[in-house]
Amino acid sequence: MPTRALETGADAGTDLFALVQGVSEAPHPDFAARAEIWREQRAGLISVAEAQRRSAAIGAVSAKPSSGIAGKGRDGVPRPPIARPRHERPSPNDSRQYAQAMATTAARDDRLTPNAKAFLQVLRARCGKGRVTSITKGTAGNIMARSTRTIRRYLVDLVRFGYVELEILRSGRGLHLGLTVKLTALVAPFYEEARGLARWLAETPKAEFRPFEAVFDPREKGVTLLSSKNQTQTISSSAALGLAVTGRFAPRGRLWRRIGAKVVPKA
Repeated sequence: MPTRALETGADAGTDLFALVQGVSEAPHPDFAARAEIWREQRAGLISVAEAQRRSAAIGAVSAKPSSGIAGKGRDGVPRPPIARPRHERPSPNDSRQYAQAMATTAARDDRLTPNAKAFLQVLRARCGKGRVTSITKGTAGNIMARSTRTIRRYLVDLVRFGYVELEILRSGRGLHLGLTVKLTALVAPFYEEARGLARWLAETPKAEFRPFEAVFDPREKGVTLLSSKNQTQTISSSAALGLAVTGRFAPRGRLWRRIGAKVVPKA
């Protein structure tokens, strides 16, 4: 007997199963796709591991959002676009710009970020042979492929640690046109400053004068020898074997034998 409602009224005697929507006899598309995959595995076309991988991929939600479409955050606020991986970013434009000589102090400064050090090198290249250049944060952002807020953080760090000095560039009417960047002595090489060059010359030891005490002959012992730091002494053993001497000292030996010179022993 069909189930009837127990309430009395206009809806009394209504079949409750008639209110339930009928279930479709056709299987779900995901179920049909998985069944087809396992039929191929049973036929030996694919392995069990491949069948499991394909079956798990059906109906799974992709974790990577589509590129160029920003997602929605809380309260419907759009999120910023997702940055592309580093290896997929475009290569920089060709340029003949190069940086003059600069100290490696900033490169070894662990307080600066790697991009701040690279930005300092770009500023050094813009200065040319001087130490002053004019730039805007928008232009710097286009050069470094960063936002103006990121460029501001780079400049704040460079000023904080004493590598650059900033001054607002104004027009005749007082309008802000950009920034005047001046590099400090920490960026310039030591020889550009008179004090640094004088200090280096004062610290360099003078070469000691060592006059020769005897005629130089590498076949004799107890005479002045060349330093191993600047030259390599080559001693030929052909003289001991009775062969012709063809080493670097052969012409000098023939000259001594011609004029009858003798080696002066060391006292």
